[in-house]
Amino acid sequence: MKRRVIWTIAAACVFAAPGCGGGNGTGEDADTTAVWFSSPEKVVEGLMHAYATRNDSLYAELLADEFRYYFEPPDADPADVLGWGKEEDLVATGNLFRTPDVEKLSLGLTAGEPRPAGDQGEPGWVMIPISGGELRVEVKDKDPMLVTLNRQEIYVRNDDSRWQVIQWRDYPEP
Repeated sequence: MKRRVIWTIAAACVFAAPGCGGGNGTGEDADTTAVWFSSPEKVVEGLMHAYATRNDSLYAELLADEFRYYFEPPDADPADVLGWGKEEDLVATGNLFRTPDVEKLSLGLTAGEPRPAGDQGEPGWVMIPISGGELRVEVKDKDPMLVTLNRQEIYVRNDDSRWQVIQWRDYPEP
C-alpha cells in the first residue's frame, strides 16, 4: 500500500506488542471466512475486512507463505525498492491491530478488474490493479491519521481452491 511502509514500521516501533496471530476474538469461523478466499476480488475485500475487524488471523491467512511486499519510494532506482516477507508484515500489522490506543482502522482500496499477471508474475497468477484508496487510523486522543493510497498491484494465486496474496507492489504515483 502507498506509504504502508511508514505505517507498518511505525506501528511495529510505536505500538510494539508481543507476538502475532491468534485472532482478535471476532467469533468468525471457517464457514464465514471461506468467502474471502473464493475469488481474487474477494481477497481484496477480505484484506479490507481484516483491517476493519482487526482480525490478524484472517489477514495472515490471506497472505501466501511466500508473500512478498514491495514498496518503491518516489524517484527510486531499482536498488532503492524496499521489500519484506510475510513474517515481517504480520508482526507490524498484527501489532497495529492489537494496540488498544488504536480505536478504529479503515482500509479502502479502489480495485480494478483482475487480469492475468503476464510477465510480471508466475503462470496462474492474477494481478489486481489498485488505483487509489486510503488507510485511516484513529488513535485515542489524537487526530486521525490518513494515508492516501496511489497505484498498487496485488498479485494473487489459487492454491487448492483457495486464493491468496503472493505479492503486493506499491508504487509512488497513480
